[in-house]
Amino acid sequence: MDQIEVTHDLFQQTLSQQMAEPQQQALFKKIDEWENESITKIKTMAEESRSILLQHTSGHLTEVKQKIERLTNELRQGKQSNDFTEIDLREWEDKFKKLQEELTHPNGFSVRLDSEMLVAKVRVDVPDSSETFERTFGNTTFEEGSKIVIKDSTSSHTEVRGKNEYTTGQRTLRFKVEQLGGNGWIAFGIMSQTTALQQDSYRSQTSYGWSNREQVYTAGSHASGQGSEVIENDTVSLLIDCEHQLIQLTNERTNRTIKQAVDISKCPFPWQLHINLHQALTRVRIIS
Repeated sequence: MDQIEVTHDLFQQTLSQQMAEPQQQALFKKIDEWENESITKIKTMAEESRSILLQHTSGHLTEVKQKIERLTNELRQGKQSNDFTEIDLREWEDKFKKLQEELTHPNGFSVRLDSEMLVAKVRVDVPDSSETFERTFGNTTFEEGSKIVIKDSTSSHTEVRGKNEYTTGQRTLRFKVEQLGGNGWIAFGIMSQTTALQQDSYRSQTSYGWSNREQVYTAGSHASGQGSEVIENDTVSLLIDCEHQLIQLTNERTNRTIKQAVDISKCPFPWQLHINLHQALTRVRIIS
């Protein structure tokens, strides 16, 4: 009992410290490390770029100086000998204009940004435990705070939508297909929130996702590719990536991941979780 009390007191102390200074947690320190490493990389690259530019700029200025000295000598000799024509004057004027242009706008010199990322973008992934099933087209039952959807006793297509709307960042949702049956059909994906509920929702112009019958749905049309291979008792994860405008489905049993890009002109934000069920008594649970 004494040991339990000691452990309890230490835990309370640790909790109080973290609540007082939440930024001292390990994940915050990881962001601090990323920030410092990124600044170091940027400063190093900036110094290297300045050094390269300085080296070539100095060489260019030396070259311009030599050219202006030669032109100065030509002008001096022409003036001293008083032996020059209008053609000579125009040539000297043209040479001087070219030198001015070379000095102001060095040919071939530029500073551009490389498309290859120098610093990896930091991202905070937070599990979204608030997602629930909310709307349906067809006869279904929601249980356990709308974390579970159960289809009725008839076999017909039924649309189910999630509650949340997704416009930024990334969200990963995990599902357990608790009942499906050997001939069960199910589709996972997303849909634009403004799209009306409908029975054959997977055919909607804003529908993106996969069924377990080797079917890929892109803007409601069948596209080439592989389906989700989901069977009863499978756990699947759906990544909704608004940042990169794509979705990704992972079957944890097969360890297989499929993904597809989303055309936001066809499926505009906000997005919503979209599932379509067919087999009677199909049962799906949102795990997280």
